Amino acid sequence: MTYVPSDRDDDIILDQTQRLDTTPAPAFPAVGNGVDAQSAQPVDPFAGRPAVTVGYAEAPSAPRDRTVFQFVWEAILLLLTLNALFLVYQRQDEIFGGDATMDTLGTHFATLTSLLLVATGFGLTLRLGAVNLAVPAMPMLALMLPSLFIGENPLVGLGYLAGAALALAIVFTVLTVVFRVPPWLAGLASLVVLAGSFQAFTELAELIGATDGGTWTNPGDLWVFLGAVALAVAGGLLGLVPAVRDRFSKVKGAADGTGDRDAASVFMLLGGNLLALLLAALAGFLPVAFAGGPEGVQWTATSPFTLGMLSGLDLTPFALIAVLLAGTSPWGRRGPVFGTVLATIAVWALLLVWSSLTGPASDPELFQSWTGALYAGLLLLGLFVAFGLDRLGRPKEPTPDDDTAATTELPANTDPTDPGTGLFDPSLQDPATADR
Repeated sequence: MTYVPSDRDDDIILDQTQRLDTTPAPAFPAVGNGVDAQSAQPVDPFAGRPAVTVGYAEAPSAPRDRTVFQFVWEAILLLLTLNALFLVYQRQDEIFGGDATMDTLGTHFATLTSLLLVATGFGLTLRLGAVNLAVPAMPMLALMLPSLFIGENPLVGLGYLAGAALALAIVFTVLTVVFRVPPWLAGLASLVVLAGSFQAFTELAELIGATDGGTWTNPGDLWVFLGAVALAVAGGLLGLVPAVRDRFSKVKGAADGTGDRDAASVFMLLGGNLLALLLAALAGFLPVAFAGGPEGVQWTATSPFTLGMLSGLDLTPFALIAVLLAGTSPWGRRGPVFGTVLATIAVWALLLVWSSLTGPASDPELFQSWTGALYAGLLLLGLFVAFGLDRLGRPKEPTPDDDTAATTELPANTDPTDPGTGLFDPSLQDPATADR
C-alpha cells in the first residue's frame, strides 16, 4: 500500500492510513469452539431441520408357535378317551369275560405300558423333525433274543440293548447329517440294518454263552403303567420350555438340510434318537423281564395287528396313529403334553371294543376283516388333526412398529419459505436459490 502524506489535498477517502474504518464486523460464530459470540450457545449445524434421533435395536428372534390350540385339542381328546373307556365298560362282559377287576386288567395295563413307550419314543423322533422308522421295531430285540438282551442278569441285557440303540442312533445321525439322506429314508435304512443284524446278535449270544433265566420282580402292572405315563407327561412338559423348543427347531434344520449343522444340534439329534430307541426297547424288555421269558408275555391282541414276536412292523401303524392323534406336528413344530397318553388309551380302548363286535350269522368275522380299514381311517383322522393344529398354532404375523422414523425416508423440502439453510441435508432446498 502507498503511503499518502497528511498535508496533501486529495480526497479524504484516499487517506487509508490515517482514517481507518473502525466499523465492527458482524458477529459470526467462532469456528474454533463452536460457540455463538452473542448467545454463547453451541451452534446447531442442522439448522434446516431438527435432527432425527435414530434408535437401533437387535433383530427379534423368530416367533414361536402358539400352544393354546394344542391344549384345546387335548381337552377334546380327554372327552373322547372317556367315551371310549365308557364303551369298554359297557362291553366288559364280551371283552374281559365278566366284570373288570385288577386281576383281569393287569395284562391290559402291561399292553398299555408297551404301547405308550413305543408311541412316546416314536413321537420324540417326529418332534425332532427326523422320524425314525426303526423305533417301533426295537421291542423285537428282547422278544426274539431274550438270552442276550435279558439273560441271567437283566441289567447286563439292558446294557446290550443300550449298545444296540446307540449303534442305530449313530447310523441314523450319520446318514441324515453327514450324507444328507432324508430322515424317513435314513429311518428305513436303520430298520433294515436292525433286521439284518439278528443273525449277528444270535452268534454273539452263542459266543458269550448267554442263557435265559433272569427275571425282575414285577412291582405291579398298574404302577409300571403309571411310571410310563409320568415319563411321557414329563417329556411333554419339558418340550414347552422355550429354550428346548428353539433347539428342536434347529435340530430339524440340521436334519433336513435347511439349517446349520452346529455341534449342539447334532448331539441333540443323536441323543434324542438314542432316547427314543431306548424307550421302544423297554417296551419289549419290561414284559419279558417281568414274565421270565417271551412265552410268559400275554399281550392283548389288537387283531389283526397282534403284539407278539414279530410286532415290529405291526406296531408302526399304531404308534403313528397315536402320535398324530396326540397332536404332534409332522413338521416338528410342536408336541403334546398329555396327548400321547390320551391318544394311546383311546385307540387301545377303541380296538378292544372293535375286536369284541360280532357280525351277523352269515359273516361272524365281518368286523375283524375290516380292522385294516379302521386303522386307515384313524390314520387319516390323525393326519387331519395334526395338519389342523399346525395351521392354527402358527405364530401371528409380525405387526409393523409404530415408530417408523428410522426406516422412512425424509421427503424433499420444496417449501421456499422454509428458513432452513440446507446444510448437511441434501434433501432441503437452499433459500438463496428458491426463487430461481
